[in-house]
Formats: sequence, structure tokens, C-alpha cells
Amino acid sequence: MNTSIPSQDEFAARREVLKAEIAKQRGELTAAYLNLEKPIRYTEYSLKGIGFLRSNPWIFVAVPAVFSVASNLLSLGKKKSPKSEITQSKSAEKQPGAIGKVIRTIWDGGWQLFQLYRRVRPYFP
Repeated sequence: MNTSIPSQDEFAARREVLKAEIAKQRGELTAAYLNLEKPIRYTEYSLKGIGFLRSNPWIFVAVPAVFSVASNLLSLGKKKSPKSEITQSKSAEKQPGAIGKVIRTIWDGGWQLFQLYRRVRPYFP
């Protein structure tokens, strides 16, 4: 029967191996805890966002209006093809200027957004 007592070096080596395993397990536990926290954190953020939208219903009107205005302003800067200039020169007397078109488009888009806001407003106290 072999009942020899392990030496101090063997104990130190075993202790180092165990320290490394414990450190690895602590890292895994920390990573698991952070992954467990993520869905809760995302849910809190979404609830805050919904609360903000409920307290500020004007955003439903303002954001689409801003996109409409921006797209209309960008369309003003586009270059026209020579063919479209010829057809436009013939009908230029009948149609209002470019600024008039933009104002009319903004007015129409704003009116439609206002109508949407009036329909949606009762659902957001």
C-alpha cells in the first residue's frame, strides 16, 4: 500500500490549478449574469421609450412632417434632364413656380398628418 504524503510542491501545484479553475468559473459566472441582465435592461429601455411617446404624442406628427419637408427640399436640388426642361417650358405658364409646389406639398402633407393626429390622439392620454 502506497501511503506516501504528497510534498509541498505537489500541494502548491494543485493549489495553482484550483485557483485557475476558480478564476475561470468566476469569469463564466460574471458573463452569465450579464447575459441574464440584458433582456431586463432592454425591456426597461423600451418601456421608457413608450412612456416618452405616450407623454409626447406630437412626435407622431412632427417626425413624418420633417421627413416630408426634407425630401421636398432635396428634390428641389436635383438636376432636370433636357427633355423635361422642354416640356416644362411649354407648360410653365400654366403651373405655379417651384416654391409654390413645395408650399402646396408641405401644406397637403401637414394637413394629412394633422388628420392622422386627430384620429390617433384619443388613444394617447
